[in-house]
Amino acid sequence: MNFRTLLRLANLLTLLRLFLIPPFIYCFQTDMMVSALIIFLVAAITDNLDGRIARRQGETGFGKFMDPLADKLLIGAALICLILFKHVDGGLIPIWMVVIIMGREVLVTVLRVVFIAKYGQVVSASQWGKYKMTSQLVVIGIGLALLAFRNELNPAIIVRNHGPIFFLMFLPLILTVASGVEFLVNNRKLLSALVHLTNYDPETEA
Repeated sequence: MNFRTLLRLANLLTLLRLFLIPPFIYCFQTDMMVSALIIFLVAAITDNLDGRIARRQGETGFGKFMDPLADKLLIGAALICLILFKHVDGGLIPIWMVVIIMGREVLVTVLRVVFIAKYGQVVSASQWGKYKMTSQLVVIGIGLALLAFRNELNPAIIVRNHGPIFFLMFLPLILTVASGVEFLVNNRKLLSALVHLTNYDPETEA
């Protein structure tokens, strides 16, 4: 990868999404929920835009790897913020939900890195992975909107352990598990080669 590739618009949008994570965390932790919502929505828009631009201009190895990684870091930051929400003991969502979601993300990311390092094979996000990511962005966006306008709605219902945000999270949770299983199935030849310490030849793929 050269510097010119890095400066492609799709890759710059991916990097912008990474840079938006610290201000998002700061705004959430300081209870500036409207600002946190706006930052998150901007990040979500860049996720949609960089994918469209990359399909039009052609994907790069950097984009295939960094785009899903930026998504995972953004979602992970948002989920941790929901766990640590200071106005509710135990957070707005339970730790086990985040462990399952982020456990899948860590596993897939580590395998992608190993596949690149050992076989030079860049595994891009699948359609189910995109469904999973979309559901995470939408549900977290709705949750942030509920928190941002909780005083105008009903804070007693919204700000609680088993409130609407908790139940909404089951959709991305299910899709996250399903997309993780799909990733393992789709890349079973790479996994088999890795487990048996053999070489992998993409030309032999059926």
